[in-house]
Amino acid sequence: MGFFSWDCNKCKHPMLNRYSVNSINSWMVNVVVIEAHTGSVLKGEYDGYGRVGDHDIHLGEWRDNSNLEKEPCCYHEACWVKAGKPTEYVPSKHAEDQGYFFDDEHNMEPPT
Repeated sequence: MGFFSWDCNKCKHPMLNRYSVNSINSWMVNVVVIEAHTGSVLKGEYDGYGRVGDHDIHLGEWRDNSNLEKEPCCYHEACWVKAGKPTEYVPSKHAEDQGYFFDDEHNMEPPT
């Protein structure tokens, strides 16, 4: 399985991994994830393969015939703090660039 990621619910840029960052966007590696089915809050470095720190992100089950998977609720840690540290579950969208295959569109400083 290759790299995959989700977009931050605040800034709409993906969670990045240490293999895809530079000195400008390296803060996007530190994330907060609220899991759909458990409500667990995971904090740490995103590895690009569905893990935050030492924890696998648990995805929900495919439901009925809707083909809608329960996605995790994702934030960059800096965005989460800026947003007031929300704990409400709001599913994140899959990152189209997989948090890895991009040019400079994610070169941004952390929110202040």
